[in-house]
Formats: sequence, C-alpha cells, structure tokens
Amino acid sequence: MDAITLAIGALVTARLTRLITRDQILHPVRRRLILRWGKDSMLSYLITCDWCVSIWMGAAVATVGAETGLWPRWAAIPLCLAYSYVAGYLASREGE
Repeated sequence: MDAITLAIGALVTARLTRLITRDQILHPVRRRLILRWGKDSMLSYLITCDWCVSIWMGAAVATVGAETGLWPRWAAIPLCLAYSYVAGYLASREGE
C-alpha cells in the first residue's frame, strides 16, 4: 500500500464522482433519469450529489483495489470512507 497508489485511488474516485454528477458527457442520462423520477425526488438528488455518489465510487475503487491485491481486504472500508471524503472535499472546492 504505497502512497502513490492510495493517491491515485482517491483521484479515480473523485473523477468518477464528477463524471456521474456534473460532466456533460453524462448529462443526457442524468436529465432522462431526473425527468423520469421527478426533479425533487430523492433518487434525482442522489445522482447529482457529489457526497452521495462519492461513497459508492469510493466503495467500488476500494473493493477493486482489495480484490486485485493492491491493499488488504480489511483496508477496503476505511479506504472507501477516505476516498469518499477526498472526492467530496475536492468537489466542494471546485464550485459549479
């Protein structure tokens, strides 16, 4: 578990989070889902909330890292939380 691998995991989490919540390439998908669920629904909120999406992306990145042997399996949960926090923090510093 070296520092560069951990940092890359955090940045991958942040990038995937931004891709889902803000990037134009997935805007048509987000728009379609929001129209289907309603603008004020909890599901619409969950796909546009950086903090909400980052926990799932952090879990995915941490799990893939554990399954491929980049870090021990016990580290997946703390890394998920740490990656989510880094992604959420970076998103809050970025603005709209």
